[in-house]
Amino acid sequence: MEQAVVDGGSGLRCGLADWQKERENSGNSTPLEASLDVFHTKQEAQRALRKLWNHVESQWTRAEAADRQVEQAWRDRGDRRGLGPVAGKAWKKAERLMERYDCAERAWKRVETTLELFRPDGRLNDREWAAGEIAAAMKDIDGPEWAKVRRTLADRRSLTFLDRMQRQLAAAEPRAELREALLRRWWLRQQSVPLYGDAPGGGRWLAAALVQTEYCRKLAANWEESYRRVAAVLRHTVRASSAVECMNSVLRMHQERHRTVTQPMLDLKRLYWNCRPFHSGKRRGHCPYELLAVPLPTTDWWQLLRTPPADSTQELSSSEVAI
Repeated sequence: MEQAVVDGGSGLRCGLADWQKERENSGNSTPLEASLDVFHTKQEAQRALRKLWNHVESQWTRAEAADRQVEQAWRDRGDRRGLGPVAGKAWKKAERLMERYDCAERAWKRVETTLELFRPDGRLNDREWAAGEIAAAMKDIDGPEWAKVRRTLADRRSLTFLDRMQRQLAAAEPRAELREALLRRWWLRQQSVPLYGDAPGGGRWLAAALVQTEYCRKLAANWEESYRRVAAVLRHTVRASSAVECMNSVLRMHQERHRTVTQPMLDLKRLYWNCRPFHSGKRRGHCPYELLAVPLPTTDWWQLLRTPPADSTQELSSSEVAI
């Protein structure tokens, strides 16, 4: 193991430090690189933006209510004195909150570009440029809702993936000029993938990729082999544990539902899933009980529930559970 992508929890940090000590004691001195999960950073930033937008919406609602009061007073008694200034102040506050949200959103989009492999202009990202952009954008991101995001971005581990990527690219292709040309070709090809040749602007990306291919061919005869190594490094640069989070989003909901489920209901669910045939794979068309060779009158779970226990050839025990 060479790299660990983790969140900012202190438990994981201590665990990785202890494990690294065990590796060193066992003779393995290879350092374990830990990088912060980009997924959690973006998730926390979106949460902060939602809080700001909720403030905008609530103040906007109050300003509209103040306007309705002014209109109602004018219709009822033809006098809106005392209510107009209140509505004006409410709208000014709504405008300030909206400006604050827009400023924070632009700053976060600037920060978000530092967490990508390439800069917006197509050049390879590096720690120096990313740190400078983050420092400049942090001036417009303030307030308690951004505290966790600021702490995360101030952590050096947030950009560890860039250091690792730079080292691996240098090892994959030591020739700097050829490496830059290959990286440019990879970036151009990525820009042209979602576009068709007849789409607006799509043809220029395809043409630029073809021109870059000819340039790489003139730089080195074995450019294709070098390009495969460079592309492999870019494809395997891990920035987030999105796959793990997707699994957790399903498993945790399942666990949450089971907290209040009684044991008889769990047994019923177990019976249903063990009688349910698989729809794909090498076990397609067979249910778990069939694969375990459990003799049953039927594998239809509803019919099985309606079958008297005396007519069953074998009782289902917990040892026969397949899930």
